[in-house]
Amino acid sequence: MNLRAFGAALLLCAPVLPATAAEPVSHERPEVLEALEKGRQRLENWEFSVALFDFQRAARLAGGPCGPCFLGMARAYNGTGERKKAAEAARSAIPLLDRPDALAQAYNELGVTLASDGTENFAEAETAFRKALELGPASPGMVRANLAEVLWRQKKYAESEEMAHQVMSSDPGGLAARNAHIIFCQARADGAPVAPPEVVYEEAACPKDPLRTVEPNLVPMVQRTVAPPKRLFGKAPDYPRGVKQQGTVVVEAIIDEQGCIPNLRVCKSLHPTLDLSTLEAVRRWVFRPAELDGKPVKVYYTLTVHFKR
Repeated sequence: MNLRAFGAALLLCAPVLPATAAEPVSHERPEVLEALEKGRQRLENWEFSVALFDFQRAARLAGGPCGPCFLGMARAYNGTGERKKAAEAARSAIPLLDRPDALAQAYNELGVTLASDGTENFAEAETAFRKALELGPASPGMVRANLAEVLWRQKKYAESEEMAHQVMSSDPGGLAARNAHIIFCQARADGAPVAPPEVVYEEAACPKDPLRTVEPNLVPMVQRTVAPPKRLFGKAPDYPRGVKQQGTVVVEAIIDEQGCIPNLRVCKSLHPTLDLSTLEAVRRWVFRPAELDGKPVKVYYTLTVHFKR
């Protein structure tokens, strides 16, 4: 799996942080503030190219160093994918900003840039995100989710899992928590030991019940319906080159209370290479966990993957 591409996709789904009040700029004039406000509004509407024009115009009108102008440009450049220019703008903004929340935004933008520019400069991105958190950003959940990702990409799995869990606990249901949920499960999957083949292929027959609780006494004989898990994130398995066989792989997963998959086994094999591709993809899937009486429960869940040319 292309870890860099996978991680970048997660980070770039984060929205820009909310705008803050304007910092003092050289020769602060109404037309400067007006251009800054237009740029912020366009950022909120994801109109990054037009927003960039507004911030550049504000910088010209300011007639001198303008921290909010550079910060706006960094956010706009990140939106258009121009990482080098975004980094330059964020670094230019940092010494010109005095408000802690504006500085936090600048460090967050710098961290996003460094983590997404293709150079794998994750250590510097980690430093930037930590600095943003120290400053008390307006959206700490999103910064923590970004930090959790760069920790994961540096293979600091335990730290990443803990940071992601903080976001999930403090902001359940928000976008930051959804991003953190994905990172949480990826860190847990990558930090777990690889199961040996004798475990992956034990008890070859598929169970008749595709959904059952891990704790057999949790659901008594009196009917109590378990709401099934729902997949929230995950790519389909790759179809390896050179394998012409078509058919179905069936796996049984344990989906835990967080919606992650700590255990998998193959209960219907198709081809060793296709089995491996299935396991590698499915172990990274993220679910809304199964529920019993409105509370998350750990379940066995049968998943079917079809390979067809």
